[in-house]
Amino acid sequence: MSAVTNHYLDIRSYRDQRIGELPLTSAVLNERHDDIILRTIHKSMELHSSIYGPPPSPFCFFLMGSAGRKEQGVWSDQDHGIIYDSSSDETKLYFVSLGEEISAGLAVTGYKLCDGKVMASNPFWCRSRKEWMEQAEEWTNDQSWESIRHLLTFLDGRCLIGEDAYLMDVKSAAYHFIHHKRLISRMMENTMHVKKAVNMLGQFLVETHGAYSGLLNIKETGLFPYINAGRILAISENLMETSTAMRLKTLPSSILSEGRKKSISEQFIRLQDYRIQFGNHKDYESGHYLFIDRLTKAERKELKELIKDGQLLNEYVRKFAERKEYDGDE
Repeated sequence: MSAVTNHYLDIRSYRDQRIGELPLTSAVLNERHDDIILRTIHKSMELHSSIYGPPPSPFCFFLMGSAGRKEQGVWSDQDHGIIYDSSSDETKLYFVSLGEEISAGLAVTGYKLCDGKVMASNPFWCRSRKEWMEQAEEWTNDQSWESIRHLLTFLDGRCLIGEDAYLMDVKSAAYHFIHHKRLISRMMENTMHVKKAVNMLGQFLVETHGAYSGLLNIKETGLFPYINAGRILAISENLMETSTAMRLKTLPSSILSEGRKKSISEQFIRLQDYRIQFGNHKDYESGHYLFIDRLTKAERKELKELIKDGQLLNEYVRKFAERKEYDGDE
């Protein structure tokens, strides 16, 4: 057993106990994830400081992806970064090293390392405030698929520890660049593909082979249309909220009526609870899939409506993005 593993085993035991406790709605589950992640980061900072001393600069540790949006399933991978104030080489080395400790600790406490290395242990996601400002502008100048994907990922960021203002400042700058360069439609193109969930006969399009044969990919077919639509609308209105439900709720009524905002945000929350209640939670990857055969007839009907409404929302936002660009009001 490695020293790193040993330091975090008590938090892993705590995680295994807390995640399994009922009731387990999406809201409750994500509160518990925040608690576990915070415990892990505090332990990482304690261990790192005992060797390298206290942080040499104020900083912000932020979560991205489903953690940034407070939309994690039972299992989640890591998506996080660091913004620090000082621009010295020594400060960079300190915070990248801290990011490595945090990533290693989270891996032990139940959060899979990000395959794309979107973690504070990667210098790309661990930068000074000045470097982050420059990176936001570079993403909007480049406008490649990868740059837009990175920008969208960053805009889901939520400060968990430290100086929230650092993150807000970079986001504000990113919004300025996006609107100045009229990138809303380009960003929508990056997230347009929606995987169909129901065929023309009204039957669920489940996986036909492999480990998840007979299961529905609820993440791609159900959740993504709401998530992507909510993010694009939030960007268009300079909203700082990161959760999809809050993004939808806080939109101005000129974009969506009050009743529509309320119903759509409630539908998304309901869809998340379907994933938790009927999901295959063996590991991170399996958590994206739903056991359709465990649903009653009424639940199947409701799930189809939830998915259909998310796809209709996605189509509305696609037209909205095109209109924004055409009208030139970004």
